[in-house]
Amino acid sequence: MHHDISFNHSVTLQIRFNDIDRLGHVNNAVIQEFFDMGRISYFDETLGDILGSDDRQLVIVSYKTDFYKQIMPGENIEVRTKIYKLGNKSIRMLQWIINPAEKEPKAVNDSVLSGFYYGTSKSMVIPDEWRQIFNRFENGCLIPDTNQ
Repeated sequence: MHHDISFNHSVTLQIRFNDIDRLGHVNNAVIQEFFDMGRISYFDETLGDILGSDDRQLVIVSYKTDFYKQIMPGENIEVRTKIYKLGNKSIRMLQWIINPAEKEPKAVNDSVLSGFYYGTSKSMVIPDEWRQIFNRFENGCLIPDTNQ
């Protein structure tokens, strides 16, 4: 189902008691929070303090989540994150929540993030500096002819 996808970023997640719903598994709304944690960590590792400087941000404009398997209390899980496409004013991000001992993800999130000037609420072209950082982090897969 989901083969040959490599991720250069992952974050181990801790399941808390409050994450469990009355059916005994992690609530789907909490799974969205897990994806948020992975996305924030990805940007911390790649852009660091650059994100937010000069009023420049990335905001989610669209996402789709597919839920494949339940996440149970006490299970080891991590969120894996990658950017797989750079547009002019947007990026595409793929995320998996997976038990590292398994081959298939529990949930998959595909999102579009748009460059955004926070103060003026206007769209923004993704800066070249950011493009180069993302491209390096993703091993040269995002910008043609820059394989590393």
